[in-house]
Amino acid sequence: MEIKNVTVYGAGTMGHGIAEVCALAGYNVTLVDIKDEILQKAIEKISWSLKKLEKKGQIKSSEEVLARIKTTTDAEEAAKTADYIIEAVVEKFDVKTDLFKRIDAVAKPECIIATNTSTLPISKLAAATNRPDKFIGLHFFNPPTLIRFVEIIRGNKTSDETVKVTKNFAKSIGMDYVEVKKDVPGFLVNRINLRVWIEGARLAEEGVDIEAIDACARYRLGMPMGLFEVMDFSGIDVIYYAGKAMKEMGFEFVESKLIEEKFKAGKLGMKTGEGFYKYPKPGAYFRPKIRKSKAYAVNPVKLMSPAINEAAWLIRNGVASKEDVEKAMKLGMNYSVGILEMADNFGIDRVVEALKARKEERGYDEYNPDPLLLEMVEKNELGKKTGKGFFTWKYEKEEFGRVIYEKRHDIAWIILNRPDKLNALDTNLWTGIYKAIDKAEKDTDVKAIILTGSGRAFSAGDDIAEMFSWKGMADARDFFEKIALPTVEKIIYSEKPIIAAVNGLAFGGGMELCLLCDIVVASEDARFAVPEARIGALPPIAASLGVAVFGKKMVEAVLTGEEIEAEEAKEIGIVNAVVSSDQLEDVAREYAEKMRNPAPRSVAAIKKIIGEIYNAYSQAFKVAMREILIATQFEDFKEGMGAFLKKKRPEWRGR
Repeated sequence: MEIKNVTVYGAGTMGHGIAEVCALAGYNVTLVDIKDEILQKAIEKISWSLKKLEKKGQIKSSEEVLARIKTTTDAEEAAKTADYIIEAVVEKFDVKTDLFKRIDAVAKPECIIATNTSTLPISKLAAATNRPDKFIGLHFFNPPTLIRFVEIIRGNKTSDETVKVTKNFAKSIGMDYVEVKKDVPGFLVNRINLRVWIEGARLAEEGVDIEAIDACARYRLGMPMGLFEVMDFSGIDVIYYAGKAMKEMGFEFVESKLIEEKFKAGKLGMKTGEGFYKYPKPGAYFRPKIRKSKAYAVNPVKLMSPAINEAAWLIRNGVASKEDVEKAMKLGMNYSVGILEMADNFGIDRVVEALKARKEERGYDEYNPDPLLLEMVEKNELGKKTGKGFFTWKYEKEEFGRVIYEKRHDIAWIILNRPDKLNALDTNLWTGIYKAIDKAEKDTDVKAIILTGSGRAFSAGDDIAEMFSWKGMADARDFFEKIALPTVEKIIYSEKPIIAAVNGLAFGGGMELCLLCDIVVASEDARFAVPEARIGALPPIAASLGVAVFGKKMVEAVLTGEEIEAEEAKEIGIVNAVVSSDQLEDVAREYAEKMRNPAPRSVAAIKKIIGEIYNAYSQAFKVAMREILIATQFEDFKEGMGAFLKKKRPEWRGR
């Protein structure tokens, strides 16, 4: 079938955008609406848009493209010459079906009729015509001139030939597409969107700050706009009516009281000057200020689990493939990461746990985990942390003594695994850390390293029992020069970024490891300290490099040995972010993922420069190493170590 003439019904925002992209592709376009004034405004907007493209050199002549568009208020006449019809009138069933009856009666038998509806059933709309086999959903996204993506939706009787022609037509006008194989309420994108918006609104109803929810969406989930920003931009009335329509068609969800309140108050968003945010004036485009600092107040797993659950439903029911689900959310909603990859990042088990927790809290059936998710958990297909989830990922696991090394696609996780001793750093752990970092450095897939501890501690410091067992200076020298120092230098001079995820205590050598890492993320209950002076020793890294970088606060820490809470550690600069314990791994991973953006050579060069900065304090570090070796020979060291092991206060000589 050859398409030359396209007729677009509806000259509103979407309709005139569709007409423009069709004309840009070389088609003869007839744009139809009920009033000449509406058509005139549409042509003015199209002309303005085309002139911008001409000015940028993207088209040769705006006038040439505009000449391919004619307008009319005669719906029937416009249908007679059409090879392909696209309907984009108001989202009301009766209005649409009345139009379809009229144009079906006069259109050529081979003409395909496509509807741009975002919510109404394709099959019910098709029933208004005598050509249900040549009737199809072609859902554009606003604005069509920028979002070059469509959903192609089959009705119950849509023919394979109609789908094929529509796919080719979509390609011809520069649109990528997904095929929605079953006519379900909301199709693909809007089913997932509504779950996200409703969950965001529910969290707000429960007292979570709207700005924090939007900050999480924008800065952590990679969405171009926050959830409430999008609703304000689209129109809260649009979201409200879409939800109502989808519910009437069988989409199961409990409506948001907050969205309903805004709708009834006439606070519809940008177009009325106020919605979830306030705007300078009605209709003015304005991006509300959303502070990045609020992003960690919301758990993204909790926010996105209902949408992931919906995506699982779509896949299990054969509505769309997992590849198309990813493409739709990336191209249609401009997500930087597909929703299924999000799930694989979070862990499918955590998604299921979040859904069950919400079911317990709210009692809504929509929170019941989809059977596909439950099956994945049963099969241990949990995402990147097992190598398989919705997709297959590079995965490798190896143990270096008590250190676990996991390659989760392009991030290396190094886990100190001596929880019964609070991950105290003995020879085994120091050596294991060295080997694990060395393995990560040699793997070209690995872009960043995350160092964390199992159990309730990152690391409580060096193993006092092992140090107390040293027979003399030779044992101490061997430990520091052959075991600890090579690992310290391995961390300092690694060309790959290292992120510490501090899940509890980070004392002594544990805190010193954090000082060496590039980024430190701490849970709210994390605590830091370098208490070595209290047991007759000294912290060589904190007393040299730490003092040089962090100043008087570190002097205070090494002289007093007092604990530093997570928030204070952040104020000092030891910690980059403090988050709830259930988000620790997520935030550490997010930092690691950010390391993918810069050029690898640039990252390596920056790391080399940082290493040289540390090297500038090497003389102080050498003095510190010499002093701790000497300290091991004094009675204070023996008294302090012994007292620590006996859990009593040391008795220093000379007091």
